[in-house]
Amino acid sequence: MFVKKLTVEQFGRIGYKSFLFEQPLTVFSGEETEEIFAALCVVLDNRLLRFQTTRYCFTEKSKFYAEIEKDGKVYMAEAAYDESAPNNCVVRIYCGGRLLSNEERTAAFQTSFEEEECSYFLNRYDYSRYVPFAELDFAKKLADYRQGLQEENRQMFSARTDGIGLTHTFRKVLKNFCDKFLPQQLRIEKRLWLTMNDEGSFSAKDVSPRKDLSATEDTLLQYFCFLEVNRFWGEVQKAMGRTVQKPLFISALADNIDFCIELDPLLEQVLRLDRQVFLFTAEKHIGGRLRSTEKPVFLMNG
Repeated sequence: MFVKKLTVEQFGRIGYKSFLFEQPLTVFSGEETEEIFAALCVVLDNRLLRFQTTRYCFTEKSKFYAEIEKDGKVYMAEAAYDESAPNNCVVRIYCGGRLLSNEERTAAFQTSFEEEECSYFLNRYDYSRYVPFAELDFAKKLADYRQGLQEENRQMFSARTDGIGLTHTFRKVLKNFCDKFLPQQLRIEKRLWLTMNDEGSFSAKDVSPRKDLSATEDTLLQYFCFLEVNRFWGEVQKAMGRTVQKPLFISALADNIDFCIELDPLLEQVLRLDRQVFLFTAEKHIGGRLRSTEKPVFLMNG
């Protein structure tokens, strides 16, 4: 799935803005990132975040439009004001000029709550403000999946994964993924490694003993876990023949690591997941930290 165009009208601090996306990575910097984040969530028919990420309300004058390509088809998503709809916003999705039925829309756009949650890299301590039922901690995700397969947790786990988590394919991919996982370097200069224990929990292992991770190291740990969890879901989707791979949202990376940490290698790794990526940052001069990313980067200053 690839968002080709987004138009935002009369929403928050935006009067009118239209964006064309051609590259796999788009960086939104400066102001107005909250509005753009929310608009993208809405037109992608996401269920978790949407307007929770912004202080602004959808008004009678507000409109979102998007052109989205998936499996060779082009879909048009339109968000308009509706007093009776949640957040006063109703979304309609068209293909070939025809309004999709609820069944067609679900088949084309919907992923499970769990997969959608994993597509957001947010500050996990802030995540509870947006989604009350969970604290977002990627280091525990695969271990949680193993726990979810146990008899007493199966009903809830099935609901969060739309039944996918209880399939034989999911179990097989999870076992193979954990069995084949190899430690990865988080910071070469600090000799810090990403490891996994027998339960499936990720952790950072330092060659030399220490008490705590720095704020940068904790962010890097979560980011590498985010990459691995999405790599896992990519393998699940491939094994099941599913094609709904929505864009990834990253908003807790650039602003939460030391300036000396190069962003290019970190972004090159997420691009290897072969999904569209949106990076959000308050840093207005983020372009100075992006020099040699293998795939093109499209910078937009809010």
